[in-house]
Amino acid sequence: MFNPLVYNDSDMLSYVARPVTPDDLEAVRRVDCDAFETYRRKQHQIQRALSLRTVENMSAAIRRAVPGVVIECPPGKVVGYCFTHVWGLVGWLGTLGVSPRSQGLGLGRSVIAAGLDTLRRAGCRTLALETMPESGKNIALYNRLGLEARRLTLLCQGTVNPAASMQFERWRGDNALRVVASQLVDGLDPTPAAQWLAAEEAGQTFVWRDGGQPVAFAILRTKPRRLESLQLYITVEAAACLPCAAGEWPRYVAEMQAYAQMLGKTGLLLPVNARQHSLLRAALEARFKIVHTRVRMVDGEALGAPDAILMLTLAM
Repeated sequence: MFNPLVYNDSDMLSYVARPVTPDDLEAVRRVDCDAFETYRRKQHQIQRALSLRTVENMSAAIRRAVPGVVIECPPGKVVGYCFTHVWGLVGWLGTLGVSPRSQGLGLGRSVIAAGLDTLRRAGCRTLALETMPESGKNIALYNRLGLEARRLTLLCQGTVNPAASMQFERWRGDNALRVVASQLVDGLDPTPAAQWLAAEEAGQTFVWRDGGQPVAFAILRTKPRRLESLQLYITVEAAACLPCAAGEWPRYVAEMQAYAQMLGKTGLLLPVNARQHSLLRAALEARFKIVHTRVRMVDGEALGAPDAILMLTLAM
């Protein structure tokens, strides 16, 4: 875990980068809201004030084993943050932001560098993140910090015919997710995502088995991260299916749709990386629409082969 404080003092700027703690919850909520509201207003994406993240979402995030870092500038005042996600040997930077009044001072670079250092200290061999493709400044910054722009991740939204019955089982907290995911990406363990969702009470994780052995799973978010937000579609935060069960994947998706309708939701939001040709083609043939794109940036091995059934959203 990232323990030592990281200091950087100069004649022009004095700041501290350190691990985020539960005491930072309210400060991080405010920085997150201010940073994203400012960005979205510049992009003409919102008309009204952006809501804070829910306390449950932020509390579950901060209480994880390796939750991320904050920037204090001046020391004692939190003005930036970065969530980190450690999934076995794969680590990635999730949501991050710097208070609008503190932008332009190089603090964004500092918090990202501290986050990447946290992931390396945690033993991650592959580092990644996803960012908005229209933000050339951010892409250039991540590139200078050692991350290479790869393919787009496409958020595909749609509805399929629901299954007549649901044969999945609720995840019991065992190693089923790691067993499936590690066969598609060496060392990948998405168990922390399911644990975070359970701690937040914001969704469910389902497992499909064949002969008692796990062959597929889906981590499904059913509640929004922000106050006063609506979530009409269930978000698949991570899902995977072994090649031996690939023929059953359409049924698994139909079961997810049945679960969505049981909760009064319209359909599903699937993150599909453009590298995954077959998975993307199947989503488009099922009349899913691409509603958002992100650039995936990686230092290390690719996250899944082109024919893998593997869904990951690296923007939590």
